[in-house]
Amino acid sequence: MCTLPQGATNSVSHMMNGMYKVLKDFIPHITMPFLDDIPLKGCLEEEKDVSLDVNGCRKFVSKHINDCENVLKRIEEVHMTLSSQRSIVGKQEILVVGHMCGSYCRKPSPTKLDAIQ
Repeated sequence: MCTLPQGATNSVSHMMNGMYKVLKDFIPHITMPFLDDIPLKGCLEEEKDVSLDVNGCRKFVSKHINDCENVLKRIEEVHMTLSSQRSIVGKQEILVVGHMCGSYCRKPSPTKLDAIQ
């Protein structure tokens, strides 16, 4: 099944239950899925430093790359698919359900604020 049945009772909760089962090993320290969105957390500002791993990459960057790889491997193991057009990688902030999310936590989308004002 590639789409969520529209109008069915509890279809959204079944979707969330499936996502939680697939990604349970990564919740909440790496990701907190919302329906079909799988945002991956980066590190906190105070965890960013200049220390390098054995490959010459900053440790916090290397850790994030490993987290991304582990989540993608899990998605591949259960034969889930991702949309290449909808996948966003390496962004400082993203729009999630009308909120801009980034290292500052979240704030309302500027377009939503303009509509309210």
